[in-house]
Amino acid sequence: MVNLPFSIGILSWKGYDSLLNSLRTYEKNGLSRLTSHRYVCLPEYEKEGIEIARKFSYEPILFKKNLGILGGFKALAEIMPSGPILLLENDLPLIEDQNVTFDQIQNSIKLLSNDNVIQVRLRSRKTPGKPFVGTKKYQRYWSNNVMSCILRILRPNKAKRLIGTATYVIENPVRRHPDYIKSLSHSYFSVSSSVLNWANLAILVDRDKFLNVIIEKAETVSSNKKINGFKNIEIELNSVWWRKQNFEIIVAPGLFTHFRVSDRGY
Repeated sequence: MVNLPFSIGILSWKGYDSLLNSLRTYEKNGLSRLTSHRYVCLPEYEKEGIEIARKFSYEPILFKKNLGILGGFKALAEIMPSGPILLLENDLPLIEDQNVTFDQIQNSIKLLSNDNVIQVRLRSRKTPGKPFVGTKKYQRYWSNNVMSCILRILRPNKAKRLIGTATYVIENPVRRHPDYIKSLSHSYFSVSSSVLNWANLAILVDRDKFLNVIIEKAETVSSNKKINGFKNIEIELNSVWWRKQNFEIIVAPGLFTHFRVSDRGY
């Protein structure tokens, strides 16, 4: 299989059962053979995590302390080479076959090269896994009933921010929201960041943009809401700043689902 110009980086804080499960699918379905640049970031590492990473020929990046999501992804990206980087957490198994995987990664790399594209989402639209709360939120505000109509009138800004989630919910989101969603070839959509938040799970990003724009901005944001006491990027970028940037988000058909094999203790 042909190597593609991108790197794979997995953040794995504990959850080694999930890591093993995901890496098996990456090997089986061809993802790991698409690049020689493969890394697993292991905060609070244990021998088991190192052994799993090396078994699948991923370079373990080791930290004695927990870094949180923002810190972990930052440390991971700093190790990875410039260019497109696929950022994953350990509980994102690959659910498509080798040919689909190759095509979507190749297409996503091409789309990411457009100047205003900030991320390509590769979490499966059909089978995103749980939790995926955006679906119910979108349906609450954008269903064809009286209650949804009232909610859109009472909370227009909230309703607008949910528009991008239509790409995961309805068959033709462009027809419903033509001002914010555009149809691209091969069942991809382009969505304005004014109507779709930043996502951490299964994303292809430009390494330098990620560090110099996304991480740099998230680090400056003060928020009382944290995950295990750490910043997680999604919370910090759910902001007016993000919506005003009018970045372009590409929503691919998707390759990964969210499935946690065992509890990590939170």
